[in-house]
Amino acid sequence: MLIPKASEGVPSPHLSVETTINIYPPASDTIRLSPEILSFLKQNSLDTHELLKLPAVHPRIVDDTRPLRDYFVSSSHNTYLLAWQVLGRASSECYTHVLSKNARCVEIDVWWSSKGPIVTHGYTLSRSVTFNAVCEAIDEAIYDEDWPVIISLECHVPVAHQGELVDIMKGAWGNKLVQEPLDGVGGDTISPRDLIGKILLMVEYYPDAYCQEITADSEAFDHDSCVGTEWDEVSELYHETDPVLKAANHSQAKIADSLADLGFYTRSMKPIKHWLTEELPSPPHPPNVLMNISESSILAMLPHSLSELIEDSWRRIRRIYPRGVRLSSSNLDPLEQWHSGSQIVCLNWQNFDLGMQLNEAMFAGTAGWVERPSRLIGVSKRKVKLTCNVIGISSLPRPKEHTEFSLYVHAELFSPSKNLDWQSEHFKCKHIPEDSADVMWNGRFEWEFEEDDLTFIRLRILRHEVLSKDEQMLVFCARLCDLEQGWRFIHLLSMDGRRTGATLLVRFIISGI
Repeated sequence: MLIPKASEGVPSPHLSVETTINIYPPASDTIRLSPEILSFLKQNSLDTHELLKLPAVHPRIVDDTRPLRDYFVSSSHNTYLLAWQVLGRASSECYTHVLSKNARCVEIDVWWSSKGPIVTHGYTLSRSVTFNAVCEAIDEAIYDEDWPVIISLECHVPVAHQGELVDIMKGAWGNKLVQEPLDGVGGDTISPRDLIGKILLMVEYYPDAYCQEITADSEAFDHDSCVGTEWDEVSELYHETDPVLKAANHSQAKIADSLADLGFYTRSMKPIKHWLTEELPSPPHPPNVLMNISESSILAMLPHSLSELIEDSWRRIRRIYPRGVRLSSSNLDPLEQWHSGSQIVCLNWQNFDLGMQLNEAMFAGTAGWVERPSRLIGVSKRKVKLTCNVIGISSLPRPKEHTEFSLYVHAELFSPSKNLDWQSEHFKCKHIPEDSADVMWNGRFEWEFEEDDLTFIRLRILRHEVLSKDEQMLVFCARLCDLEQGWRFIHLLSMDGRRTGATLLVRFIISGI
């Protein structure tokens, strides 16, 4: 059993999420509590210093011996972008950051230019970075004890130049790159333990008559299925003025044998007709084919094909990537995809929205691989009751340009059986110093629902607005089965995922009905 290493170095100013603070709390002498909270603790005979040492979320121990398809994998989409996928700048620093945060599947969109291979979001206004720089950054971020990293290579490079990609990857990654089948380990049984410190390259596979089948089965496919890029409604936009890049024709996608050989354990294929009900035997198909499906296509199959999708996920890996029209790099709902069995759900780490909050709740404190529940949606263990006391918050950073404002707590439960929510009373804050807003709610709520391993809870602090949408200020999100019961201090994050110094005193009790 392997223990994930802590993140190293200074967090990127562009991408930083610090959810592990609720698994490994900071030193108690660095935390300011309000006089009201201290009084409440004394009245209830609670030891302040001991309580501050307790985590709100317990770290998960993950078995590393199961087949790869039996895991959810923390996954990054458009990894190379610092901001929006249409206007953003590409940087190798992004790979260093997300891998340090235990993303275990990252994406490289590689194109051919007059400068050689570059990484960029094709047909958009995104700026590029060299393929070589990206490969070097990935190498520097992967250590011998790390759980395996999957590199999703979206190749837009002509076959004649793909050998150069192979040489660059082998040169940068060396023995970390799995370059051939491991002795005595089949694709059906290979586990994370077999691949510690290794890189698996996900290489595209195009069956014969692939594009013709796509045309015939348009309901299941997106516009980008033949060319392998999410360009959708922005295909007319170009940022790169390189004439080689602009003139590139990717309508006939092909993969050179030397590149295909590197994807032995992870050959990526867009869906072909009847893929959900048919096997893909080898030969004629290569071994270890995984399905690479767009958000639009998979949503068109839900909920009517839910049971078939779950059954298929026990046979092979499925990767889901966002629609290309998410121009601001917003995220899809990963919970819906995990419910259907999809193992690799790709998110834009540039945006700490609900999708990323759920992803952090799933993978925080792990090595980026989490065992899928043996029973997915449709089978519940028992009915339970969650009781939560929400006492108060200490040291909330004051909203900019506001010395008076109303705050409230919004609690949400995300469950396969049903979603629930609760809202506290509004509390009016007046004449507040910059960093010391303290509020006592003394609220309480109860929820009854069917227990499930894919149930999550989120608490947010919001500022009420009279004439516009309420402002989200702070957030906490956790998987219910990881939640510690009893009295706890929750360390609240800002809406870009950074620690704030604010704590919320709560008590969770989960009981059977």
